[in-house]
Amino acid sequence: MRPLTAADLDWAVEAAAARRAALAPHAPRFWRPAADATERHRAFLAHLVDDAAALTLRTDHGYVVAVPGERRRVVDDLVVSAPAWETEGSALLTAVLDAGQPVRLVAPAAEPERRACAEALGLTVAEVWWHRDLPLVQVRGEGGKVRLDAPGASGTLVPAPPVHDPGGSVLLVTSVDTAAALAAVEAEAAERGATVSVVTQRPDDLMRELLLVEAGHRVTTHFLEGSR
Repeated sequence: MRPLTAADLDWAVEAAAARRAALAPHAPRFWRPAADATERHRAFLAHLVDDAAALTLRTDHGYVVAVPGERRRVVDDLVVSAPAWETEGSALLTAVLDAGQPVRLVAPAAEPERRACAEALGLTVAEVWWHRDLPLVQVRGEGGKVRLDAPGASGTLVPAPPVHDPGGSVLLVTSVDTAAALAAVEAEAAERGATVSVVTQRPDDLMRELLLVEAGHRVTTHFLEGSR
């Protein structure tokens, strides 16, 4: 294992592009790569490898970028060749845990080996994201970071991550009591140009899980947390 440096950028962005392509079939709209995803990702990585506060490491078949926050390091950019998760993937994630801050890892449901690696090191699921594609019925101007509220549900229109292009904004729902309330806030979001609805769930909230299954949502991402 060694630091990820500017000399590794071509290799790293190629590996990340292959990962995005592999994710896309599991949620074609949600995970659709942006046309300029590689260029954007390269610029992002170039900034982080020069940032002393960021932890950037690589092995022969993988790399990790851990972005520091006030209370924890966030690991979204962890790319490992499938056969190497139990060895190199584990070593990379262990190095992040050993850096001293709690860790929050983003683990798409389509990458079970990523979650298994994290759980083997003691991380546990702290949050689950579910998604559903919305009807393409925009009749009002798209709203960036617009708060939407309906009786029993609330959410925010947010832009998609720069490396993905779902064709519009994303509705992020953090509070919902009933299927009818969720449908109402999703309908308004679709009118404003949102193309995907994402709903958060605590892993112990089985009532919300049942509501989301019945509403046609699918698990998209697990967020795991832990520390040494």
